Amino acid sequence: MLKLIELIKKDLTVDWRQQNPVSGILLYLASTIFTSYMAFKGLITIEVWNALFWIIILFTAITAISRSFVQEERRSIYYFFLAKPHILIIAKLIYSLAYLLVLAILALFLFAIFFGNPVNDYPLFSLNLILGCIGLSSAFTMISAISFKSNNRSIMMAILGFPVIIPVLILAISNSAKILNQTIWSQIQGNMLTMISVDVIIIALTFILFPFTWRS
Repeated sequence: MLKLIELIKKDLTVDWRQQNPVSGILLYLASTIFTSYMAFKGLITIEVWNALFWIIILFTAITAISRSFVQEERRSIYYFFLAKPHILIIAKLIYSLAYLLVLAILALFLFAIFFGNPVNDYPLFSLNLILGCIGLSSAFTMISAISFKSNNRSIMMAILGFPVIIPVLILAISNSAKILNQTIWSQIQGNMLTMISVDVIIIALTFILFPFTWRS
């Protein structure tokens, strides 16, 4: 447990010291939302709001999380002696999820300022947002870990990422659209359970594949 906390603190410290990547992500998030506001001004419906929100969350996740293992290139040998692979990947998953959730909350706040706030059922919308962030952060962490050892990381990210995130996006966008149209829990319960299952499968695959890729 102590090693897990130390690894999470290490990622937080590295990102805090290297402020350029964090500043770049925040600038990207704010500028993308403002550009969308200027482009869709006067044309925002619930469907457009929902689509823009998840598109921005997706590309923010790609920008923020896909680099999670790139910064470990010089530390990989050190980690062999510091922690077991499952401890390292748990720390990465927790940090990536927390990072993406903070960005998603910031995106929701900026959306409310520029586009208005159509959310009525905050508990249900928040649950869907958390499950979507779990799926996206886990998927990109897994793909980043696999592509870390390859020579063509960007190509590997594109090839592996697309089929993994599609189920998460379909379910998250569908649930979000229904929640914004004031659908009750019983009508999307099946989709929510399916999303939980998809998240569990992605996390399980991460635990299975990561030790082999890390030791290779």
